[in-house]
Amino acid sequence: MTLFVRVWLTGQDEVTVDRFTDAVRELPQVLECHLMVGDCDFLLRVVASDLDAWRQFQIKHLSRIKGVQSLKTEIPMQKIKLTTELPI
Repeated sequence: MTLFVRVWLTGQDEVTVDRFTDAVRELPQVLECHLMVGDCDFLLRVVASDLDAWRQFQIKHLSRIKGVQSLKTEIPMQKIKLTTELPI
């Protein structure tokens, strides 16, 4: 299953952001990581075998990264469109 995770950090200073991005790069469950403008600091696309696996990953890895203030998980109900084709 694929989940989207919005991440808020304790600050957006260079040390906090670098610590987070370095940690996320080491996690194979994280397929994408985007620095965001707006409500949250980062948006992640994460893969897990089921909700229990996701919860364990959240507890043991994401929430333990120094500087992570909070996480919000979004679980897609239905895939409507997914493409890598560019309209050029």
